[in-house]
Amino acid sequence: MGLQLTVEQTAFLQGPASMNVGAVGRDGWPCVCRAQGVMVTRDRRALTVLLSAMRGRAVLDALDAGSAITLVVSRPATHATLQLKAAAATRTKVGTAQRACSERCVAAFAGELQTLGYGAGVEPALAALLPTHDLVALRFVPDIVFDQTPGPDAGRVLARA
Repeated sequence: MGLQLTVEQTAFLQGPASMNVGAVGRDGWPCVCRAQGVMVTRDRRALTVLLSAMRGRAVLDALDAGSAITLVVSRPATHATLQLKAAAATRTKVGTAQRACSERCVAAFAGELQTLGYGAGVEPALAALLPTHDLVALRFVPDIVFDQTPGPDAGRVLARA
């Protein structure tokens, strides 16, 4: 059945964060793409991560070829970081809820960057760089969650299926 994320992990994933999705290409090299949002199911057992089809082409190709998926979510103000891994991901429908989620997540990320001294122009700039017109939704059930916050606990397993 897989693991169940804690309420705290779920809140962290849906807070103001920088998100990246990774996979391993057919050539064995890693590929990474900025994610634009994440949705957690009510039972906290599955995630849907949102990314640009154009910018995520290498990641999508790797996943289509059977690669595992990694999602890394980090809060810029504190560097607190979670890494979630799963054996596979499947594409799901993108609709109004996914686009709204992406817009919220991008705005929250911009707001977090503003607290670090980035100018007021960061929000419109990120919105322009991370539009919702070509979103792809990838659903996966995490097999393992790591604390990747820099420091002595980095790499500690927080949950395993």
